[in-house]
Amino acid sequence: MDSTKVFQLSTQMVEELKKEIINSTVIDGGLRLELVEQCIYISFDHGLGVTGLLAIGLPTQAMVLFRAQFEAVVRAYWLLFIASNHQVSKLNFSYTFDEQFTSDTCPMIGEMLEKLSNADLPAKSVIDHLCDFKKYHLKQLNSLVHTGKQSFTRDVMGYDHSMILNLMRQSNNLVTVAAQIMLKHTIPDKQKFIHYLIEKYRPCFYLDEDVDPSMKAGVEGYFK
Repeated sequence: MDSTKVFQLSTQMVEELKKEIINSTVIDGGLRLELVEQCIYISFDHGLGVTGLLAIGLPTQAMVLFRAQFEAVVRAYWLLFIASNHQVSKLNFSYTFDEQFTSDTCPMIGEMLEKLSNADLPAKSVIDHLCDFKKYHLKQLNSLVHTGKQSFTRDVMGYDHSMILNLMRQSNNLVTVAAQIMLKHTIPDKQKFIHYLIEKYRPCFYLDEDVDPSMKAGVEGYFK
């Protein structure tokens, strides 16, 4: 399947997922769940942006947005499970001009993940995957965001075809990780819809079985 077709399928997948959630009955979880939902839709739109930028040949810009998408997903889980009522209430504002200059005092992404990882949560497997993402990718993505070494390296080396497709697939992984929260809070629980999506749009996802064992072993060597 050529890249253009896969990019089209990716966009179609996200739109189908958004439609499923919008048309579902979601429990009333108050302000906390409303903020989580906002994070999730922001991460969806970031995912669409990643695919769109890759499709027009802007992979570095896609990776910068990929970094923002990851943080939106982590923050959704942090808001749901870890944030105090006071921290949640501070995100409930009136959209005034003065509020635009008020600093965001939420923790950094590393602290959010550490607290999530140390908590005994039903979503432990998801949190473990998010922690692995941070371990393997965050340093490089931060470098791209801040026009660091990775920006200059990639400007010279470029991106091969498989890397571009895998970036799109990993972005879609984050989309489904975010969606799992909302599908868990629908009536009835619709988490199984994610399995349906992955089966229907299999070329759009990067799963554990797609990982090259030799490449993984080589990468792990840098963390020992």
